[in-house]
Amino acid sequence: MPLSLETASPAHRLYLSQLALYLRHSRQILAAWDAYSDKHSDPETFQPHDEDTYGLRQQQRDCDTLSAFGRVYYHADELVHVAEQQLAQLPVTALTRRYAWQVRELHEATQRLYAVHAEWRAVRAALPESAKPGTTAYEEPLAESYAEAWSYLDQWAIHGQALFAVNALAQRQSTASASALSATAPVPNAAASSTVQR
Repeated sequence: MPLSLETASPAHRLYLSQLALYLRHSRQILAAWDAYSDKHSDPETFQPHDEDTYGLRQQQRDCDTLSAFGRVYYHADELVHVAEQQLAQLPVTALTRRYAWQVRELHEATQRLYAVHAEWRAVRAALPESAKPGTTAYEEPLAESYAEAWSYLDQWAIHGQALFAVNALAQRQSTASASALSATAPVPNAAASSTVQR
């Protein structure tokens, strides 16, 4: 995908706001899943009481998480690219090294998500005419695709906040640099700026 997103642009702010929504929704989805899993699994073996029902609920978790990520998906690589550029302009510290690692995790997760989507498109194209949405022949490979994508979506839920932290650091550095430049700018010489009297 083309990487044309500019730091602090209206589009960048919009994509970050969409990511914020995903982070909130993904936490809610995961909390609901954890509550379900705890209630419907053996507390000692962690095995589900009903594997079929448990599996269907897990598929719903995967589907809900991917749906929540929907708007972020199309610009995920651009968000990561901007964060990489911002980090390159920041001083290297223990904190920025940690953020750099998280951004690398997001980069890897994004590429994996795009690969999973491409694989699903290839599988869907190869399905017989009779394999329509709602049929087992269609829904089973779709569920497998959702399941494969979930771990990468979870990486975004875990590390996505780093993009906000990196952006905040970059904005602070930009503001500080602008203030320093303004403070050191030469003051116009009064004599030079006065008009010649005739």
